[in-house]
Amino acid sequence: MGASCWTLTVVYFVVQPMVAAAWEVPQYDFSFNTISDLGVTECGSYPQLDERVVDVCSPRHALMNTTFVVVGLLTGAGAALTRAAWPGRRVASVGLAFILLSGVGGSLVGLAPANVNIAVHAVGALLQVPGAVGPLLLGVAAWGAERRLAVFSLVSGAVGSAACLLYFGQIYIGLGPGGMERLAFDPLRVWMIAVGALLLWRSIAGRRG
Repeated sequence: MGASCWTLTVVYFVVQPMVAAAWEVPQYDFSFNTISDLGVTECGSYPQLDERVVDVCSPRHALMNTTFVVVGLLTGAGAALTRAAWPGRRVASVGLAFILLSGVGGSLVGLAPANVNIAVHAVGALLQVPGAVGPLLLGVAAWGAERRLAVFSLVSGAVGSAACLLYFGQIYIGLGPGGMERLAFDPLRVWMIAVGALLLWRSIAGRRG
């Protein structure tokens, strides 16, 4: 069940370009615009963390915010339900708890769009940081048992964690704020989809065997 939850978070990558495509004036720029811009409920000019003021108009904001909530729930449920798939080490429990927190944060982002309640939205966004670290901790936990999974987890967590530092330090290295935000937060989502699919395949293969 937990593996299915994580695999289903692929909907995040399906919906996001659909919502972005509905922007007309201005057009959505994946490098310039933040992920949160897709969920803003009213057209207007909005200040950003790096002191930019950005014009935003997202006609499909309801679809994006619903997706934020659903993906957050799937993320948290997957973290809670896949515990048995990981070594019984404390570091694994902490890593899964971090991912669960990120799921809670993702749902908060959808329930409180940036222009509706910036305080709650900011809390939800900040909770994505422990989520970026989660795969790193799970990689440490899995090192002695499953080397390939451990390496994939370590790399995913290291990339996300380093990108979080750059993003919140407003160091975009040519990717733009939107690009760096995605490099910070999306490795977790890619990792969840891949690990969820792996665990799901193992479960199906085990039943057949």
